[in-house]
Amino acid sequence: MSNTTQNADPLGIDNIGRLFIEAILKVEGFGGGRFQPTNFPDLGAALYRGADGKQWLLVESPQSMANRMEKVCWLDGADDADRVGRYNDECRGIPYILAVDSDNRPLTASPLEAHRLASPYIAESPVQNEGADKGKSLLEVLKTKFTLRENRLVPLKKVASSLVEIDPGCLLHGIWFNDSNLAGGKVRLTRVLSGFIEAFEPAPANYGFQKRDDVLWATDKEAGQSASEGYGSVIGPKQHFTSPKVKACFQVDIDRLRNYGLSPEIVRALTAWAIYKIRRVLVDGQAGVGGLRTECKFTSESVDSYYIDSKTGKKVDKYSLPDLGSTLTDAFGSLRKFKEDKTLNEDLAVLRVRWVPTIEGKVEVPDDLKGSIIVAPAFTVEKAEVTNVTPKPTKKNPNPKSKLYLILKGEWTAEDKNNLRKQNPSGVSGSNEAKRAKLVEDAISAYEARWLAKAQGGKAADDEEADEPSE
Repeated sequence: MSNTTQNADPLGIDNIGRLFIEAILKVEGFGGGRFQPTNFPDLGAALYRGADGKQWLLVESPQSMANRMEKVCWLDGADDADRVGRYNDECRGIPYILAVDSDNRPLTASPLEAHRLASPYIAESPVQNEGADKGKSLLEVLKTKFTLRENRLVPLKKVASSLVEIDPGCLLHGIWFNDSNLAGGKVRLTRVLSGFIEAFEPAPANYGFQKRDDVLWATDKEAGQSASEGYGSVIGPKQHFTSPKVKACFQVDIDRLRNYGLSPEIVRALTAWAIYKIRRVLVDGQAGVGGLRTECKFTSESVDSYYIDSKTGKKVDKYSLPDLGSTLTDAFGSLRKFKEDKTLNEDLAVLRVRWVPTIEGKVEVPDDLKGSIIVAPAFTVEKAEVTNVTPKPTKKNPNPKSKLYLILKGEWTAEDKNNLRKQNPSGVSGSNEAKRAKLVEDAISAYEARWLAKAQGGKAADDEEADEPSE
């Protein structure tokens, strides 16, 4: 192998089809090595008989491990202005999507969402970055970038190359757009990076717990003082496990990346980032194996790896897995976005979309108040406006005329509502000021009713049809 090739492929990835990594874990702390596995509703601990005829226990599921491999690359926000955060310094500059709320405050980000770009806070939200796509929904932008056509196969190579520019994490962790408007829900990429934790020959460690209530030891259901309200002392069982061998298993399907038609440079970079995520999850004490649950903390004792040769299909027993360090982080540097002076370009790396709840508080403006409604300057048209709206046709009124409405929309905090009230104070009874204050209060009440109905999974009555008789 020439020096040029070695420099182009410093981690020796080009001949790997699938990479397998296995880490032996040890319970962190003292005692008999008890740990608390993940539990599933209506199932409990995931015990099963393996292909070797032995008993096994799933300690951490592939879905949970995927979330953890995302989280170990992330730094949480440190203040109220931004609790979402960003990628850590080693991953900063890799593209992702940031969703902001109706006040342009960070709300969530694609690496934090279970469905990534398909998240409801991201997919249908309009793009905020300057450019030709500003104001378009993300799904609309993706449909163009993916070159999707009705009654045609999904061009997965085009989808993959576009995701490298928008959010390359989707290529490692998979993505599925089940929206019918996006090729009928056929845009789907399988995980390239996967992992789980399992325990060999698990032995149960059964014990109990007690929640004490020294004020009210017994419960009284008739008085509304039952255990469901938090009253009384409760005694119950708990189950942990021990195991002579707990291991974390990972797989990186590098051939899948090649099949997307990605360049060798991008394939190497994505593989290096996958290895970085694995290495990080094996050492991280909060989101990694060191902090799975309060009573489930591990340390990594040893790490072995092997691979399937991409050309021969034969197993190669040893791969020198790179450690955390500059060699590894430099290997996925081509995923980052840089300015001409080689400094990181956050404007290119972060695509911003604005999520606005589809909730409106709407009241009709009476004739004597037209032209005198005050909407606070601090509120943009995305949040409040006075505008003409044509009601929906009904049997009673098939050709309705447009009406002037005060509309509150998006997300309104208690502070927002109070500021709007201050902008429209009550005056003397019967005055325009008093009527205007009442109109504002009615709009706030209509908004709150819809917000409450949305939170409870219901549907508020439509103002336009509220007075219509039932059939």
